[in-house]
Amino acid sequence: MQLNEILEENSVKAISKKTNISEDNIEALLAGDFDKLKKVKTFGFISIIEREYKADLSPLKEQALSHYAQYNEVNGVALGRPVMEEKKGKSKLFFFFVLLLLGYASWYFFTQFDKKQLSDLLPFSEEKISQIIMPKEEADSNAELSIENVIAPVQNTDVQEKNETQAEESVNENRVSETENTPQEAKSVVVNQKESITIMPVERLWFGIIDMETKQRDHFSISEKFELDIKEKSWLLATSSASFSLIDKEETKEFNDAKEHYFKIDKNGIEQLTKADYVAQGGWNQW
Repeated sequence: MQLNEILEENSVKAISKKTNISEDNIEALLAGDFDKLKKVKTFGFISIIEREYKADLSPLKEQALSHYAQYNEVNGVALGRPVMEEKKGKSKLFFFFVLLLLGYASWYFFTQFDKKQLSDLLPFSEEKISQIIMPKEEADSNAELSIENVIAPVQNTDVQEKNETQAEESVNENRVSETENTPQEAKSVVVNQKESITIMPVERLWFGIIDMETKQRDHFSISEKFELDIKEKSWLLATSSASFSLIDKEETKEFNDAKEHYFKIDKNGIEQLTKADYVAQGGWNQW
């Protein structure tokens, strides 16, 4: 069945009721007004109509592909320069701010510091030099130290170092014994939690997803792999009858029986559902 045959036998309102696609989106799709629709939704709507009416809308798909290809080329030319100009403007502003900060620091140093504060910062000043140079008499008196005053601190230092060495060896022995007595079960084990499930289509696949917490839904038509985040979310998944695989880390489940499938997917893994269970848990009876 072609698109014109569908329009002859059904009104826009009837098509909307059967496919759950809004009348505005159907009118835009039939009129070829793709500017009002995102690329993913456009091909999703076309796949739904083909499925529900067993139609072949290949000419409409080719028209949509041509439109979005031209749209991407126009956007690619227009988005190049403003980013570079914006970065250049930010770089100049940062350089001016650094110069202003250095100027203020220099002004404060030369105007606000008095002579006394400046002398405290210098490593050598007149007062410090006078304190370092001792009178000759004091130097001579300090030179008359007895042999006992020199030898005693050296002996005390040797004894102290020996005691510290023995204490460190004792601590190391205690640490080794504690490590050997630690049970094997006490070692920490890092568990890699699942973060995503991969949907890998064999051919173009339509599927719809529902966030089980927020009840928000969306649908896609893909021909390449799609990563479904399950780190903090739980999903209800409904697919078309096209062949595909679900990849959960190293485990791969293939579905090529030409039937629609329903799943519950979360951090615990993949659970296949009947359509009744899918609807009972919040899934849509008709997309």
